[in-house]
Amino acid sequence: MHEFLSRRMLLIAGAAVVLDGCSRRGHRPEAAEPSVAPTVRRPRSDIPAHGHYHTVAPGETLASIARDHGIPLDHVIDANGLTRADVRAGERLWLPGAKLARSPAPREREVEEAEAPDDEVVRGGYVLVPRSAWTKQPVKGNNRPMGKVTRLTVHHTDEHGGMVGLPDIEVIRRIENYHRGPEKRWAAIGYHYLIGKDGRVYEGRPTKYQGAHVSGANENNVGISVIGDFQRKLPSARQLAALQSFLNDTRDRFKVGRSRVYGHRDLNRSICPGAALHGWLQRYKAA
Repeated sequence: MHEFLSRRMLLIAGAAVVLDGCSRRGHRPEAAEPSVAPTVRRPRSDIPAHGHYHTVAPGETLASIARDHGIPLDHVIDANGLTRADVRAGERLWLPGAKLARSPAPREREVEEAEAPDDEVVRGGYVLVPRSAWTKQPVKGNNRPMGKVTRLTVHHTDEHGGMVGLPDIEVIRRIENYHRGPEKRWAAIGYHYLIGKDGRVYEGRPTKYQGAHVSGANENNVGISVIGDFQRKLPSARQLAALQSFLNDTRDRFKVGRSRVYGHRDLNRSICPGAALHGWLQRYKAA
């Protein structure tokens, strides 16, 4: 029990992004970058005190463990103080509120994942929401082919005012409308993916098309934006877990090395993706 309490008392804020560019607001100082050291938080009152330990089996992910035991994914992340999205076979996790139950057989798990709803696809450590789930608008004809993906660029959505407190899908729709509207007249939202506050990964512009997120450097470049302002604080543990899993999966899919993962400010004049998130990104690249 003492081990469990100490785990729940420590939540290490991990780290992880919108637009042709996130802002270039020079009047916002960059000199005093905030510390991104781990912070100590009080245990969440909404996480049940009862539960049991679970030993990770080969092939299991955080998402599948939470689903199989009927508990929220963020409860597993917070209760174990996780700072990474991947789990290893043999690792022990505290599952708050879970009842002892037989895990599904491998074949049962395969069938369950195959029958996931069309609007959400469970991948390794994150949930992908396709573009068709939040808009019916097709990509306009004024687009360019992506070509071979050779790099990934991370942003945050701080440039867009009036978004605080809005649901993730509403934020994405407003950005899409702005990018397609009379001021920009782009083919679609400038980002290929957005990481929501809810921990889901939302598909924006399909990756077969170049995005519009780094002026002069969109070719062969996948744009990923984390919803929020991360100049002085890191994203939530849930967002960071999704970002890390998504970066790992996308790098593997396109064969992109860690050294080819950038923040917007690395490629253009910008404070994006914020000092705190950019610091986390440097640690991710060095891992």
